[in-house]
Parts: sequence; C-alpha cells; structure tokens
Amino acid sequence: MKVIGAVNAPGSVLYKKGAGLGYYIDGAGGFAFTADRGRTSVRYARGEVATRHKFLFFRSDPKPGPGAEVTVPLKDTSHPTDKVALFGAIAQILASTVAIIVVATR
Repeated sequence: MKVIGAVNAPGSVLYKKGAGLGYYIDGAGGFAFTADRGRTSVRYARGEVATRHKFLFFRSDPKPGPGAEVTVPLKDTSHPTDKVALFGAIAQILASTVAIIVVATR
C-alpha cells in the first residue's frame, strides 16, 4: 500500500489485513508538521475515494484495503487564523450578551 503526501517518510507500507488508517500513517513515519489530518483520504484499487470525516469529537476513518493508496494533503497556510483576534471577538460577544441579559432582567 502506498502512502503519499504530508507524511514524514512517504512510500510503501506492507498491507496488513484489518489494520486501520493509523497503522499505515505510522508506517510512513507519521503525519508531517504541515499535514492536513482532517482531509486524509484513501483511494481504493477500484478507483473509489473515501475521506476522513469528523463530527464534534467523533472521527470516522476510511478502512484501507489491498492495493489502496493513502493521501495526506498539506494544510492551507495562505490564510492562517489569528487566534488572539478570534478569542477577543468571542470574549466581546459573550460580554455583550451578559450585559444585555443583566439589563433585560432588571
């Protein structure tokens, strides 16, 4: 099975029946610092592609099969999130909401 993209040692990893996606990522040296872990996909031998899905705290990984190819894309670093500004905006919204609630209950 071939593992390509943003992993530390791209290449082939021996197929192991029942092994999950993590086994093949680890076999290729693990995720690189620049990896977009949430968009990891598996292209099966028959041509179908399955992508990792995440909902809240739950993650669903595609099950690699014989002859599959695992692809780990790079993160899009062209528009990084300004976490300080985001936190400040959230704090301001919460403070305004609390002030409105206090005024409305009087």
